Amino acid sequence: MQLSAFDQIIVVVYLAAIMGIGFAMKRRASKGMSSYFLGGRQLPWWALAMSGSSSYFDITGTMWIVSTFIALGLKGMWVHWLWGFPITAFYLAYMGKWIRRSDAMTGAEWMKTRFGSGKAGDIARLSYTLFAILTIAALLGYGAIGMGKFGAIFLPFSPNVCAFLILGITGVYVVAGGFHGIVRVEIVQTIVLSAGAIAFAVIGYMHFDEAVFASKIPNGWMDIMPSWRPEAFQGLVTGGTDYSLFGALVAVWVAKGLLLCLSGPEQLYDFQRFLAAKDERDASKLGALWGAIHTVRWCFAMAIAVMAIMGIGNAVLDEKLKADPETALPLIIGSMLPVGVVGFMLAALLSGFLATFSSTVNGGAAYLVKDVYQRYINPDADAKKLVYISYLSSALLIAVGLIISVFGTSINTAFLWIFGTLAAGILPPNVLRWYWWRLNGQGYAAGVFGGMVLSLGQVFLEQAGIIEPLPLYVGFPVIAIASTVITIAVSLMTRPTDMETLKTFYKKVQPAGAWQPAREAVLAENPDFKKQSSFAREFFNTIVAMVGITALYVSMLYLVLHRLDVGFGLLGLTLASVVVLYFTWYKHLPPPSSGPVEDLENVKAKSEENPLADDEAVKEGI
Repeated sequence: MQLSAFDQIIVVVYLAAIMGIGFAMKRRASKGMSSYFLGGRQLPWWALAMSGSSSYFDITGTMWIVSTFIALGLKGMWVHWLWGFPITAFYLAYMGKWIRRSDAMTGAEWMKTRFGSGKAGDIARLSYTLFAILTIAALLGYGAIGMGKFGAIFLPFSPNVCAFLILGITGVYVVAGGFHGIVRVEIVQTIVLSAGAIAFAVIGYMHFDEAVFASKIPNGWMDIMPSWRPEAFQGLVTGGTDYSLFGALVAVWVAKGLLLCLSGPEQLYDFQRFLAAKDERDASKLGALWGAIHTVRWCFAMAIAVMAIMGIGNAVLDEKLKADPETALPLIIGSMLPVGVVGFMLAALLSGFLATFSSTVNGGAAYLVKDVYQRYINPDADAKKLVYISYLSSALLIAVGLIISVFGTSINTAFLWIFGTLAAGILPPNVLRWYWWRLNGQGYAAGVFGGMVLSLGQVFLEQAGIIEPLPLYVGFPVIAIASTVITIAVSLMTRPTDMETLKTFYKKVQPAGAWQPAREAVLAENPDFKKQSSFAREFFNTIVAMVGITALYVSMLYLVLHRLDVGFGLLGLTLASVVVLYFTWYKHLPPPSSGPVEDLENVKAKSEENPLADDEAVKEGI
């Protein structure tokens, strides 16, 4: 399926403009580390929300969502608990405020805030750094698989060659614009993607024919509630997933999603956006808008699934769809849209990939340069050397991602390992870090290291043929329970975090859960200390927001399928949730910061001259 010359011009011009925005921000980004990674905390909350939402609208993830709807029907909505789709409800209610109050610059620096600057904090920081690098490499490989499949539909090359070409070209851009550039690129991307998604949803709605559609779907496709053994699911999704015990899978998906929501953001670009907010009021508001903007992805994905099931009318393409549902997105776009519109949609989706790719690689390079190279290999490296190493680090991450993509052919398989198997070992310590005072740096590191070893060990044993591939409903709980036991046991067998660190963290972040010793210590010094907000109300707001965001997303699916009664009923439930949240959440937000925005760049003059200057304050910030 070859692109027309006009579509090719649109894609090239659009991507050139997007990259131009990034490069135009290079000078502003180079003012300092805070500017480069957090935009100097001067970016408005709505811009951060648009940026965060568009980072979720990547090509690979959207291709996977479409394939789950094709294969599983409306029940495919349950799969998306794996990446915790209602997490924006937690951001809105309390998690956004907790992150912003931490006053860190990166997730690794947050470990120092939580566990102190001694050996315990160092080992926690190292474990987080290694986890971040592993996750980034896996995400790049996952993205490359989808990008290769997507590009192969329109280019006369294999998926692997397409991945190498596209990632190689876009890799030139990743070190240019910093956070300023990324956010501005993603604002443009969000507008374009949203317009394209809504337009495509309308096309899917108009293309839908109830009689024809009913003749092409298996029994139970339109049922959203999960059944225990849906035999019709077997063999419909590539990647080797066993759906014979669908009820058990749903239980694992929901459990994993709730753990992810409770742990806060694990993706680097998630954490970064809340740390970049001006204050905790903005952090809460950006969480709400983030979830609202992302609504368009669901109607877009269902529209693509509907048209794929209805059939393109081309025997060859219809056969390709049946063979690999993960290719539905590019096949439908290339065959159902007129010349010019194809180029527009491709440009929008490719720019989404570019923004997500840029954020991921830059974040990974920062960890490699500051938390590995400068901290352990060459502490005395000068600025010129650090710049050179950052280039090498970016190239290394891109290369590793491409290598991973060569050995993986299924988006489903890659997604399930990253967000299922790997997450099983990582999530327990990441949940406990917020809610249990007794978790220390040693316990956190042991849980993270143990989780990574177990998840990688499972992959090795399966690939070597030593064990049969474990279904997610077996592998996930085993690894998660093991990680939890390791984390708690090591924490209890070692010294707790020093009370001064715990008091500081408790006063700043004001977390909930088992924090009684820290709370008592704070009250002993300051009897008048009182939390800014009630967690009981925040928990209530979380539940209301979860109901509202779930109803909103699911309503989009029913509207595309001409089930207007259910769709508008769910929208009514969302509206009711918004009204409740106005009185229980919005009216109780803290006032805007009265003073100047905290500037983490208040370091020695040399850090202003060079963003990678080896200043102690900068060291600790990245």
